[in-house]
Amino acid sequence: MNWPDEAERRAISDRLYARSPDRFGREPSHFVSWALERFPQPPAGARVLELGCGPGRDSFVLARAGARVRAVDHSSVAIERARSRAPGPGNPEFVRGSARDEVEAAPPGGFDVVYAHALYMILPEEELDQLLAGIYRALRPGGAHLFAVRSTTDPHYGQGTEVAPDVYSGGPHEGPMRYYRRETLARFARPGFERGAAELRTDFHLWWVADRRPETAPGVR
Repeated sequence: MNWPDEAERRAISDRLYARSPDRFGREPSHFVSWALERFPQPPAGARVLELGCGPGRDSFVLARAGARVRAVDHSSVAIERARSRAPGPGNPEFVRGSARDEVEAAPPGGFDVVYAHALYMILPEEELDQLLAGIYRALRPGGAHLFAVRSTTDPHYGQGTEVAPDVYSGGPHEGPMRYYRRETLARFARPGFERGAAELRTDFHLWWVADRRPETAPGVR
């Protein structure tokens, strides 16, 4: 299938945020507390790259925990909303741009954690694989990739036309949406990550996942 390109996905997000001023408002996600418990080091001082930050609801939680947060989103509406929030100690750095460009520009091993809540379901497979390879390079050895994606338990699963396995278009979402099963989460480990945890939260219809870049390269002892 032909997925919307980056410009089209950005326009979809801008429309969603413009229509819904409270979308992903000030209340943090439930996932962020779970993720903080799985940091590879104490959050204070950890270098965090957040992909798909939206208006910053989790960014501020991570920053208040002491992390140095660089938060990126492709929606200019979301980034402007995040920047408009009252500044405080350890304020996140908000950047408007694509997740793929951000990880490609990141210094090798420059981050302790890459964090992404509900981003990867809207990306085409080739772009997702490129992004994962970039995340692997951007993380230091021992660093963590902490992310949440929609599961096939979601009530919206199956709505619309199935255009690829577990990908539906024309349902309640403006663009295609991919839903994940435990076995399809395996693609996230392909660049060489070790799976630390994969928890299906049926109360939120999300997989909460903690992967880790090994301290040594695969096959090296």
